[in-house]
Amino acid sequence: MRPAAEAARGDLRPVLIRVSDPSFVDDLCAHFTRSGFACDPAGGSMIDVSRTDAPSLEQERREVAVHLRVWTATHPDASAELLD
Repeated sequence: MRPAAEAARGDLRPVLIRVSDPSFVDDLCAHFTRSGFACDPAGGSMIDVSRTDAPSLEQERREVAVHLRVWTATHPDASAELLD
């Protein structure tokens, strides 16, 4: 049985992120994992990130965006973007 937050959200959809250079994928995944997110490489320079305890998909996306901004602030030589 799925947790109540997941059931209320319906089907989970990871947030897809593209980084400027595939060499940053492992570091970015580690950053999200340390912060309690589920994160997997999605091929090339992309990763899938999810926050299964977020109360809504919108909140999940906001949390991913905030953590992505933190990571890019500490990696000025990298850029990354959320994809729809």
